[in-house]
Amino acid sequence: MLSALDIKTVILTAAIVAFFALLVACFPSAIKRNRVLPSSAEFGEAFAADSAMLLEHSRRLSRIMDEMESGGLYANGRQADFSIAEKEWLYDLWSVYIDNMYVLEQISRRYADFGRLEARADRHRAFSLAFAALLARQYGGYRLVSLTIGNELYEKKLDDANEERGLPSGLYARLKWNTIHVEKVTLVSAGRYYIKRVKRDMRKTGLASDPTVRSLHEQADEHYGYVKKSLKHKGAGYYGKNGLDILADGLGSAWFPVQKGVASFMGDVRFREKGKYLITIEQIRRMEPELIPGDIIVERRNWYLSNVGLPGFWPHAELYVGDMQKLSAYFDDPEVNGHFRRLGPFEGFVDYLEKKYPEKASMYASPARDGNPRRIIEAIGEGVSMSSLESATHADYIGVMRPRLRKLDKALAIAQAFRYVGREYDFDFDFLTDSTLVCSELIYKAYMPDEGKRGLGLRLEEILGRRVLPPNSIVGKFAAEYDSPERELDFVYFLEGSESDGRAYVRGLKEFIVSHERSKWDIAQR
Repeated sequence: MLSALDIKTVILTAAIVAFFALLVACFPSAIKRNRVLPSSAEFGEAFAADSAMLLEHSRRLSRIMDEMESGGLYANGRQADFSIAEKEWLYDLWSVYIDNMYVLEQISRRYADFGRLEARADRHRAFSLAFAALLARQYGGYRLVSLTIGNELYEKKLDDANEERGLPSGLYARLKWNTIHVEKVTLVSAGRYYIKRVKRDMRKTGLASDPTVRSLHEQADEHYGYVKKSLKHKGAGYYGKNGLDILADGLGSAWFPVQKGVASFMGDVRFREKGKYLITIEQIRRMEPELIPGDIIVERRNWYLSNVGLPGFWPHAELYVGDMQKLSAYFDDPEVNGHFRRLGPFEGFVDYLEKKYPEKASMYASPARDGNPRRIIEAIGEGVSMSSLESATHADYIGVMRPRLRKLDKALAIAQAFRYVGREYDFDFDFLTDSTLVCSELIYKAYMPDEGKRGLGLRLEEILGRRVLPPNSIVGKFAAEYDSPERELDFVYFLEGSESDGRAYVRGLKEFIVSHERSKWDIAQR
């Protein structure tokens, strides 16, 4: 068994080596690489969005850990098996914990290549974000490990596969390995040295006073203090007592199964490697003639972070509206026109939108950020937005369903979605409030039945004390009803990505019906 002194010596030695490697990495490399770096303007926008995501998911992780520690469900001395209700709660917490740890993992990986950024200020900000994400992940890891390590009950339960929540077997072992492994401690030690230099430089340039940068540094300092304290008081026990166990659990295993065989990571839509999605823009444009206003689109990006807290294979849902010309032509209908004329001095549905929401209608009629017409309303990290079809569905999987409703019902749903445009994203997943919304909440509330409006019978589910509608459940509803004359949704289109082929294929009803049953981590396609 290694002594605490031996461990400290190994860690410090490795830290020095890693530290100098980081110093080399912080300057632009002479080695030419294929990936296109973002401009300074693009980086600034991505940095702000990802910093907000990091801080939010760190807070969520802390709340989950507080729940684990305070509820008594996660108590290291426990030996008695769990009741059915306790087991459900155990796995609910574990699943949400993993989701948030996954976000932190991807943010730290995404900015690990900070040395390739041209501007020194950008390199410093990127390193601050990557290091804060690393420490947040280590903080979460040590908190959980301290509750569970060495307890066979927890180690077996959390290592067990849970298909309902999309959790593969061996996940706890990989968490333990990734948290305790000396390589990660070395990175923390080396990063701690380097961040001191970064802070000094930022103070000289005034960048340290930026609220986002300051928040990252404050959080990193807090988490570093916890990790350092954990290593000081429990490090020898972690590395000595559990060393062989960790090796047996799988030396060098990937942190999460989604990383197996995948060399590149894609995060926010404005800061990814171009052209890496399995579905091409040409496939999206060939699909569009099949769509009509009011269609519900579900999509999946294998490396996309939005809606990570929701279970299931399909993490995102959005509303297809079509451009203004398509919208006007589709809703040029006697029943639709009559309804909106009765509401006031409106010629029809589009005229109603233009007069009721003039700024939003004007924005919708203008090109999106990518220069293409806006055709989608969706709730993303920036809030409820109007996007082009190309940007909203440039993904790895796309499924389209069509509500079996009158044109008037669809017009009322789209009008409701217009009403929500501009509202913030709901990081609390609270479907009882309207001031902030998540993607599936937008669909749920747009198609909520009302007086004179049939709507859809979408049912909320209880998940960790919240009543929500995961996008995956919309597909589940379709699958449960597809062969019934009372079904509320029809199949329209399915584009299925294949990681092994590096492309996507048009699939049919048969394949789409079972898509919602796949694991949420299903990246290595069969």
